Amino acid sequence: MFFLMTLLLTAIKINAQQVKSFPTSDGVTLYYTTYGKGPKVVFLYGGPGFGVGPMRPWADSLSNQFECILYEQRGTGLSSNVKLDSTTINLKRATQDLEDLRMHLGEKQLTLCGISWGGMLAQAYASFFPENTRNIVLVSTLGPDLSLMSAFNDNMNMRRFPNERDSLTYWNKQPDSDFSKMKRNYFSFISEFYSHAIGYKMLPQFFAATKFHETMSDLMWKDLSINYDLKSVLINYKG
Repeated sequence: MFFLMTLLLTAIKINAQQVKSFPTSDGVTLYYTTYGKGPKVVFLYGGPGFGVGPMRPWADSLSNQFECILYEQRGTGLSSNVKLDSTTINLKRATQDLEDLRMHLGEKQLTLCGISWGGMLAQAYASFFPENTRNIVLVSTLGPDLSLMSAFNDNMNMRRFPNERDSLTYWNKQPDSDFSKMKRNYFSFISEFYSHAIGYKMLPQFFAATKFHETMSDLMWKDLSINYDLKSVLINYKG
């Protein structure tokens, strides 16, 4: 899915898909892929730090009714070849990137569908740009603050079998390599599956469809730990 972008692509047609780019207000080029025709829906994937590839089946299933826009967030997927530091990867900048996308698309309002961190980003956009938000669709995400994060982490750890917890501890202590990172990801995410047997079959497909961008994730979580509290502003969104 991911390519080293040596040229600025504006549109590449691939089997009824279109990969497009847009300029942000701070001069960066970000990318998205469109599927189908109809009212536009912008899809936001989770992590933070994962590319949007796993949402392709969603776009395929909805493309007969909607124009599905799989948005590659700054620092992920096709949009990964950018400067990464605390000034470029933060909640405020992420919502501004979405606003820049809205203006590029020529839409008066956006409909956003976000899963996990993508749902948090959708809530943040609706909070900061309520007049420019038509709908937000939230899937398996947190609320307007991080108050449930501790319970979520405890639940994920509880759902790992003892051997999986031991394996995760072991691989977290190993030097960084592609293999050790792969093992960490497997034992981190297996607890999100009710059936671990199914999880071990599906995780290779998941990681084949996306890549985890650790630096982007670390920078965003650092900012979210300070700035993700939308309780006083999300009420501005009336959708």
